[in-house]
Amino acid sequence: MNLRLALGTGLCVLGAASVASAQEVTIGYQGLPHKSSGESNTGIQVGDGVLMHVGAGAEAGYDSNVFYDDTAALSSPVIRAQVFGEVSNATRTGPVSRNSFHLRAGLGYRRYQSDNPDVQRFSNAFIPTAGLAFATGGGQFGFGLADTFARFEDAPYSSGSRQPIIRYNNQASIEGRWSPGGGRLSTMLRYTNMIDVFQGEYSYATADSNYLMLDVSWKWLPKTAFFVNVQQGLIFYLNDAEATANQKSTSFPLLATTGLRGLLTERTSVVLALGYTNGFYSNGASTGGFLGSTYADVSLTIRPTMVSRIVAGYRHDFTNAVIASFSYNETAYLSYVQQIASRLALDLSGRYQHKTFGGQFVDPAQQMLGRKDDLFMVGASLDYFMRNWVYAGVAYSLLLNTSNIDTVEYAKHQMFVRLGITY
Repeated sequence: MNLRLALGTGLCVLGAASVASAQEVTIGYQGLPHKSSGESNTGIQVGDGVLMHVGAGAEAGYDSNVFYDDTAALSSPVIRAQVFGEVSNATRTGPVSRNSFHLRAGLGYRRYQSDNPDVQRFSNAFIPTAGLAFATGGGQFGFGLADTFARFEDAPYSSGSRQPIIRYNNQASIEGRWSPGGGRLSTMLRYTNMIDVFQGEYSYATADSNYLMLDVSWKWLPKTAFFVNVQQGLIFYLNDAEATANQKSTSFPLLATTGLRGLLTERTSVVLALGYTNGFYSNGASTGGFLGSTYADVSLTIRPTMVSRIVAGYRHDFTNAVIASFSYNETAYLSYVQQIASRLALDLSGRYQHKTFGGQFVDPAQQMLGRKDDLFMVGASLDYFMRNWVYAGVAYSLLLNTSNIDTVEYAKHQMFVRLGITY
């Protein structure tokens, strides 16, 4: 089986941008903007304290490698379009009460314009997304609910395949927060459930992931805290027979970390986390060893001005993988965002990830070779807001994978010009 990408169980695959979780910074190509980056006086006031944003945009460009091929890459012109809407109980300057809600929905469309018959079979794709969030509280207690849904569709990793890669992902969470006394000590308990459904040849990887997290922090300074974070997970596969046949097994991942997060100076913030982690797979080898059981996360955010931001980070961890039980990951990322005169918006970001796969493999040949991948992701966009509600821009993305297994290597470039409205 020729699996080109090391598909994980998160949302960062299939060309979607990845998230540096410590700072909530998105790495890679960002897609069409939902809001003007330099203006705050947009939105339709649909009621007392209820604001709606709507928008639409289109991109036209070029994809250098539709099927992520390592040798005979097929290229194609590509068109993408998106509409979106969101509603929240906020004014243009922020929330209006201690109870807040946020609803959003979007629909994306992608079309390959190539006349190649292999590409034409996968010309059209629809990508809907939706989400909601509710939070309440103030003082000592708080409560929150959230849910996000996304459908991904991509061309397969082989021009000879008859099935696109289709993936449905739904993540829901519920949390409670407690800050007694003056708020120097804060506690959060959160449960998260993620249903990840694959259609086609990766259906064996359809999984249900559950995590219970306890986070306790103590404010050393008004905006800087020491913390202890413990997460216990349960991940099981929904297509049991297929999962067993492809060496997938239930796991009970544990993560326990401690560290520091918050402001170092008025314009500089940091996240430092170090701890223990283990996959605890029910069958086959699990994560282990000193580095295999070590979690480390370092992230630094610098805001040189009110309209610019630099984020740099490094993370050592492991994640579940589709082609194997798991992969050990070494990840470094960098992001730079700059607004110029409230009209130009520049976004540059990149990520490098070294992945060493372990446990049980879908392909025994890759297990014998000990597959190791180096994945590079680069995203860049420059938008000019002619008004605070209409923009034009250019964008570029790169996905590059090198490996000790030649047949899974590829380079994929995408370039776009784009135009849209957002209000």
